Amino acid sequence: MSVPWVVATIVAGIWLLVVLLQIGDVATVFLDSRTARDRDVPGRIARERLNELFWVIPVVALLALGIGVGVDHAGHLFFGIRNLELGSLFLLGIAVLVVAAGGLGLAAVAATDRISYSALRRDLLERRGERLTASEVTAFRALLAKADARARNRMRPTRVLLTTASVFRLASVVVGLLVIVAVSIAVASEPTADSASLVVASVFAPVLSAVFAALGIRYSVASNTAWRRVYARQRVEIIHLLESYERASRKGVAGLGDRVARALQILREQQQ
Repeated sequence: MSVPWVVATIVAGIWLLVVLLQIGDVATVFLDSRTARDRDVPGRIARERLNELFWVIPVVALLALGIGVGVDHAGHLFFGIRNLELGSLFLLGIAVLVVAAGGLGLAAVAATDRISYSALRRDLLERRGERLTASEVTAFRALLAKADARARNRMRPTRVLLTTASVFRLASVVVGLLVIVAVSIAVASEPTADSASLVVASVFAPVLSAVFAALGIRYSVASNTAWRRVYARQRVEIIHLLESYERASRKGVAGLGDRVARALQILREQQQ
């Protein structure tokens, strides 16, 4: 097989991998758009969106790929040809530990969501019945401001194509176009009996990628719209809770005036 056909095969394989990721992206964001509801998970607050959890898989895979390439180069550089196998095994063991630690770290970050309305509401409800100080109420309001900022960074319909997620979804079309270019160059350099059918089949690559990208963007907009309604209700509850805590913090201690007056009276009687 000539070099152009090898390149075309590699590009086609990369496109197939991208399509698989697109299918997972569309499926998870579709589920997010259909399952948007108020959740209150005891203990650690689980992240609400499946799509965010899904993308942990390719991130860990890219991390493993990068470490694998680094292991290969480090083996040639530090251990030489003679001790290459021993050195590669040693570096591979280190790489496995790094990938495992990195994967667990990414999973822990992605599976929990500390800066969210649901997490803040749970923290406030756990303090119900207590008298919060003014500084504690201010700290909760600072957390609310962080949750507001995070919510504002979500996708908005007015700039849906400018978000990072949409840019990556549309970039998959470029990979499909590269398939056409690679196959066309391979056919021109070394024609085969199936050249015409391969060129026609390659045309479907960017079309299929564009369809999945459009579906991903469409369901992502629907998901964000549904979740904004959920977040709005949660934020209203948080505001009511904070206002009740603020009113309680401004009130005097029950019976404090009477106790002070009584203490002053006793003090005057003792001085007479």
